[in-house]
Amino acid sequence: MNKKFNYNSLIEYTNYEGKKYVKPEKAGDLKEDMELFRKNGQNARKVFTEIAKALKEKTDGFHLQKVSSWMNQAQIARPYLWVFLRQDGDSESESGIALRVFKNEKTKKIGISLEVSFVERKIGENTLENQNKVLQMPIDEPLYYFVQFAKSKENCALDRFEGNEKNREKFLKDWENGKIRKVLVKFDVEEIEQFESLDELVEEFLKGFELLIPFYLKTKEI
Repeated sequence: MNKKFNYNSLIEYTNYEGKKYVKPEKAGDLKEDMELFRKNGQNARKVFTEIAKALKEKTDGFHLQKVSSWMNQAQIARPYLWVFLRQDGDSESESGIALRVFKNEKTKKIGISLEVSFVERKIGENTLENQNKVLQMPIDEPLYYFVQFAKSKENCALDRFEGNEKNREKFLKDWENGKIRKVLVKFDVEEIEQFESLDELVEEFLKGFELLIPFYLKTKEI
């Protein structure tokens, strides 16, 4: 019988979104609050790392990169943790397959998406061109696009669009005409709590992983 997995730390940490962390020794009356903040962040990251490692074990040839910190450089909570899976030979400027925590704004439930994307701060000369080769691949639901239009470069706003041939053809033309900066391909696993065991969750991830592999490989073509 599969052991029931405890997602609580990861889910509860999303309540810290936007909050600033201060080292407890500098927090004055908020010392205990900040100690709890740090503990919750560390626990959330630990749970997410365990989930990512479980998927990595089932994906032959892929290696797990460093999991994002529970806070950013400005010491603001980063509740939507992420991590990349890469193969041997992949550079940090190339596209990989990432896991990313998200919150469904309608249901408020916590899910984890898989995506073919790259790390913005590691971007290289050909990163965008290679990433956007995903538009050369036929697409169908449940996959979908996350699109950043060229005009939104400053704030990195991304809009969601259905994964279908009509959108693919449109975005391919838009990319060729310089209207689009980047296109991600994503697969959502909604409400992780519905999967009692880690094995069950990973089985769902693998469905998305299999669908995303052709898009990932397309970004590697020369």
